[in-house]
Amino acid sequence: MAQLSKGAKGDIMAKIRTDIGDYKKITHADFEKLQLRVGTIASVKVHPKNKKEYIILVDCAAADEDVQVVADLADSYKMAELLGKQVVVLCNIEPELVEGEESQGMLLISHAGKKKILLTADKKVPQGAKVSGIMDSECVHFSEREH
Repeated sequence: MAQLSKGAKGDIMAKIRTDIGDYKKITHADFEKLQLRVGTIASVKVHPKNKKEYIILVDCAAADEDVQVVADLADSYKMAELLGKQVVVLCNIEPELVEGEESQGMLLISHAGKKKILLTADKKVPQGAKVSGIMDSECVHFSEREH
C-alpha cells in the first residue's frame, strides 16, 4: 500500500512499503536494462527430479530457440492450462541450473496466498513484444524520455 508523505520541499512523495521494509528505488536506466518480453508457452513437461517443477519452453520469437524456464508451478497450474498462454519473461537473466536442468529466463508472477499466478497479457500481442513502462498521463515510455 502506498503512503503519501510531504517531502522536505513540500512535494508529495509516495512511500511504498512491504512486509520487510521500503522498496529499493531504481532509475529509469536500471529498468531499461531488463529485457522483459511477452512469449507464448510452447511446451511443458514435468522436471525429471522434482514433480513440483515444470520445464517450460517459451517462444519469444526473437531467438532461434525457445527460452527454457524451470519453474515451480505444478501446485498452481496443470500443464494443459499453461500451453498457449502468453506470459512475461525476463530474458536477460544469467542462466542457472535447477536440479540439473538449465533455466534461461524468469517468468514473472504474483501470489494469491500460496498460489503462484503468472503475469500475462490481457490482449494478444506479438511474440517477443517488449514490455515497457508508463509513468505519466502522457503515456511516455522510459526510452522515449529526454535525458
